[in-house]
Amino acid sequence: MSWTTRPVRPAAGPGGAKELLVESHTPLPAIGLPRTAGRRATAEDFEREVAPHYAPLVRRLVLVLGDEAEAQDVAQETYLQAFRSWDRFDGADVRAWLYTIGLRLSFNELRRRRRWIAALGRVRPKPWQDPADPDLAAALRSLEPRARAALLLSLVDGYTHAEIAAIFSVPAGTVASWISRARAQVRSELREE
Repeated sequence: MSWTTRPVRPAAGPGGAKELLVESHTPLPAIGLPRTAGRRATAEDFEREVAPHYAPLVRRLVLVLGDEAEAQDVAQETYLQAFRSWDRFDGADVRAWLYTIGLRLSFNELRRRRRWIAALGRVRPKPWQDPADPDLAAALRSLEPRARAALLLSLVDGYTHAEIAAIFSVPAGTVASWISRARAQVRSELREE
């Protein structure tokens, strides 16, 4: 990736321009950043908090969307939306916040993709496949996107049902049901193979 610095002016307060490391093709608006410990957070605070979560986010989005390039695009949009909303972030769990944004954007992308396929009447292109375990990848792809995301958030990322419920804004019982059905479906499909 190509990185450059670009001045970003805080919305209020003394200080002048801050330098922010950004991808050269990504325009970032001048925004206010959230307060932390009685002071205005900086662009460096944003970068420090969210940067470690980029690669895991892309991996999850690949499993949801089935296409690595599309997952990277959605991850970029996730980070741009997160940056624009940084002043409204409550500071609780940045990883869950990013995953919430990324998964919602992914579901929107899947709906958009289905509408285009239906409108054009074309067959869907062959999705990306994990060469490490093609049977598992096929079983995961067969799941409904929210169930697949909930299963991966639970098993791979270690989120509790309550945390996943907060991400999706649904009751914890719904998440438990999604995960239970997803596990059963994956087991069934792997036994058939």
